[in-house]
Amino acid sequence: MANALQLVLSNPNEGFEADFNAWYAGPHIVHGVETPGVLSGQRFRRIDGPWPAGKHDYLMVWELDDPAFTLAELAKVKGTAEMPISPAINMDTVQPPTMWRRAEVRSTRRPIVDTGSFRTIAFGLFTAADGADAALADALIDGGLRRLADAPGVVSAQYLTLADEQIRGNCRKFPHGVLIELHDEAAGLAALAPLLAALPHADAERWQAPVFRPLAPRLHKSAAAHG
Repeated sequence: MANALQLVLSNPNEGFEADFNAWYAGPHIVHGVETPGVLSGQRFRRIDGPWPAGKHDYLMVWELDDPAFTLAELAKVKGTAEMPISPAINMDTVQPPTMWRRAEVRSTRRPIVDTGSFRTIAFGLFTAADGADAALADALIDGGLRRLADAPGVVSAQYLTLADEQIRGNCRKFPHGVLIELHDEAAGLAALAPLLAALPHADAERWQAPVFRPLAPRLHKSAAAHG
């Protein structure tokens, strides 16, 4: 398993959604996965969910080996011939938090699913109540993730925290992440709705949990190299 994730929330410029999708799903994901330190990439589009969802319609999940190394490598190629950036993407709204995987719990229900790609995911971004960062982390690791993972329709729940390295400083506004994979959207969202809204030690006014459905399977580095 990769040690970290970069979760890029983005939107196209108005009137350029088709160009945005053609670029992101074509050359950009290949260029990204070919970058040293990037292990895989998978794209998603937001669907309606029961929680605050922010303003981003698209999500890209890059799996990383080491954030410091990988972000330095990406900085070398971004905007060059090795990784051209399409004018179709609205760069003013891009949010690319890079987060360490701190813990993962898989459902004890053990649904039979292909683990090669993510299914529908809920990406919860949280701040702790004042002075409660450690308590929030402890609550998730000590039973909280298990309750989320064992909800009906859920495959797994991961706890993520921000890496020191960030492309944009405003990514730090949500230092705690919860990434939940679903195998049954309706059952999973219904079961998780009260759980995420009442996450212990989280700030009830400053959080969001957009829901994203995959646009394509995960592209691994080995597949990109032989494509």
